[in-house]
Amino acid sequence: MGQYHKTYNITKREFIHPHRINNGLKLREQMGAPNSTADALFLLLANSNGRGGGDARPHPTIGRWAGDQIVVQGDYADEKDPAFISEEEREGYTDISGMVADMLAGID
Repeated sequence: MGQYHKTYNITKREFIHPHRINNGLKLREQMGAPNSTADALFLLLANSNGRGGGDARPHPTIGRWAGDQIVVQGDYADEKDPAFISEEEREGYTDISGMVADMLAGID
């Protein structure tokens, strides 16, 4: 079967659900494809977009997570893992997948 991963922003208490941005849930399914979770994370962490050639088209979500504490956690994670987020803690997180999907649609 395999382990399913989501990307969490601990600082802002937000997350990205891979299926909602058209990715698979397994770690390797979220890398390398066009508009992947990896692409989303790179844009969310960008600190200075829009100041030079080759930057992404401006979008309010680009840079949203710059400077924040981020973790990619699978459903087999346990409390001994670094940056572990318990299920109870994750219940209060906000899904920003819709905003991320919109951001990714604008970079094509």
